[in-house]
Amino acid sequence: MTKDFVSKAFAIDISQSKLTAAKGELVIKQEKPSVTVKEVKEFPYNNEGIEELIKFLEGYNEGILEATGVYFYYLHEKLTEKGFKVTVVNPAHLTEILGKKTDKLDAQRLLVAYMTGVIKGSYIPTGEIKELRELTRHRENLVNKITQVKNEIRKTLEIAGYKIEPFDKKGRQLLEKLAKGEELSKEEKEELKEKLGRNLNDAEKLTLKQLVELLKSLENMVKEVEDMIISKIPKPVIELSKIPGIGLITAATIYAEFGDISRFPNSKAARAYAGFAPRTKQSGNSESHSGMIRGNKRLRRGFYLAARSARWLEPFNEFYERLIARGKSVRQATCALAGKLACIVYHVLKDGVYKGIVKKRLRIPKGGEVNVKDFDVGDALDSLSP
Repeated sequence: MTKDFVSKAFAIDISQSKLTAAKGELVIKQEKPSVTVKEVKEFPYNNEGIEELIKFLEGYNEGILEATGVYFYYLHEKLTEKGFKVTVVNPAHLTEILGKKTDKLDAQRLLVAYMTGVIKGSYIPTGEIKELRELTRHRENLVNKITQVKNEIRKTLEIAGYKIEPFDKKGRQLLEKLAKGEELSKEEKEELKEKLGRNLNDAEKLTLKQLVELLKSLENMVKEVEDMIISKIPKPVIELSKIPGIGLITAATIYAEFGDISRFPNSKAARAYAGFAPRTKQSGNSESHSGMIRGNKRLRRGFYLAARSARWLEPFNEFYERLIARGKSVRQATCALAGKLACIVYHVLKDGVYKGIVKKRLRIPKGGEVNVKDFDVGDALDSLSP
């Protein structure tokens, strides 16, 4: 006589102000599974409500919650601290499997789907990776804001007829004077006479003044965030920054976005997550490739920018030039190199060390500079698929 298998789990549906929790049991009898929902209860989403929820979940040590906006982060953190094993599911995946949300039954449907194994959880970083991801994403948001402000400055100057480049060294000095309403010197007027526009009106002067002040503030904020990122750099990031084309901040971003590298079975899976694996279509015995699989947009941007630098550096310049010689466009060759870099990063994070050629000096967070011995990658690079 076979013994019944019984397991317990919970599911939580999250909104901005409310938590709906369902707990239940999975019973497998004669190889037939059945899920019984034991109880469903609502809690306010605040510290008191979370404490009540934890008491409600006593005896149910694992479960699932939906990654609703930013609301799930705090609850996930609190439950994890209390020792619960929590799986987070992507709402898009949930909708694909279960259909559209139905508020009253959503926690119960989520519970049944989790216990019967029909939905997959999402990776949620913890510890140093979580903090580094928060910092690098915050920096990216600030950099995007800087780009917006610079575009507004260019627009304001263009309306007044100015054709200067306001963000190189000389342009920045001129921009400061215009923002302050200062008169340009005769030398400046003579040197830039073909690029100067009319006198700014009061509205344009105020706009430019405020935009320049905002730009300085954002630039200082980026510097402050970068200082904190560097102060928290772990050893794997140092190893990644040895790869030609990958700077320290980019290495930190890549490390934070990949997270636990063991969740990828091989370098191809890591490359696909970074957004540099070809989308394959099969029809009968034929196979075609069209575009790239959409991956993590931050990794995709980071690797592409790194590849733009690495394509001129050893040992990657030969790989890049071979592709160009074969008729590949600059973009195609750069994307292929970005995919190669993603594969290399996977192996560095997996092995804990970069074994390739290093042609730069590295600044270690605690202040010292070190010379890194050169190693020849040899055929190892060519063995990685582009």
